[in-house]
Amino acid sequence: MAEARASATVAALLLNFRKPLLTEQALADLLAVADVRVRVLVIDNGSADGSAARLAGVVAAHRANGRDVELLELPDNRGFAGAMNEGVAWAREQGLRFVLLLNNDLRLPADFLAPMVQVLDNDPRVMATGPTIVRPDGRVWAQGGTLGFHPNALRLDAQGRAPAPRTAGPEAVDFLPGACLLARREDLEAVGGLDDGYFMYWEDVELCRRLRSRGRVVWLPWVQVVHDAGSSSGGARSPLRKFLMAANEVRYVRRHGTLGQWLGLLVWDVLLWPLSLAGGPGCAIAKLRGLVRGLSSRPIRAAEVEPYLPRHR
Repeated sequence: MAEARASATVAALLLNFRKPLLTEQALADLLAVADVRVRVLVIDNGSADGSAARLAGVVAAHRANGRDVELLELPDNRGFAGAMNEGVAWAREQGLRFVLLLNNDLRLPADFLAPMVQVLDNDPRVMATGPTIVRPDGRVWAQGGTLGFHPNALRLDAQGRAPAPRTAGPEAVDFLPGACLLARREDLEAVGGLDDGYFMYWEDVELCRRLRSRGRVVWLPWVQVVHDAGSSSGGARSPLRKFLMAANEVRYVRRHGTLGQWLGLLVWDVLLWPLSLAGGPGCAIAKLRGLVRGLSSRPIRAAEVEPYLPRHR
């Protein structure tokens, strides 16, 4: 019985960057999860805005009530990839078998996690699982993702549509968004964890590429979570997202790109770059800078990202 309980214990890595209210909400959802034992690590990613102090109080209150949650305060912004790697290291120290990568702008129903764990527990060929991720209006944000001849060289599948029937699938996909992805810790470690040179965006694509060398990554249509996408980066049309998506697209395609991805990059993101001016010069310039930045092999670090972040007091 002890072995069975240990196998179902999940390290839930919940990242905060200057959005403590969202983090508190997602934490409350995690602590209400049914049928799976969850140990939550709240990671403050060098917010430097008082978030860590606030979350320390929240975590202490939950711990006083016997809840299994800890806070890790990073001294600087490691990006999504670097912060999650710190969380994977914590999961190893705790001897936890499964690792759940999470954004804090999610609403998580109490029954979302058990089916994801069950698939990994029963099929060693599956390296990672992810749910249907819907927007607050109920339309799909992602049902997994596909690489190829698309803007940004990738596509979040079924975006904007009604969710697939819960009786569909499961379906192997090219990648699962890191907003909500469950994997075995040993598989994450076997492929070297997340590549922190991406900082944020595309690190999940790169991770899934390496996981697929060992098996499949699988979208589960019978699981749904809600995602208010882009809360940390200012939204889909923010300069921060434009810079990082462009830089990391070039970084990935230079390393691993297929013909379709190269064509997608050249057509949608280089030749048609002037169309991005319709979103405002700030976004267009950020995207151009990102395309140029991606030609460098140097990893992206916080100093390059900070100018795109909203000012905080």
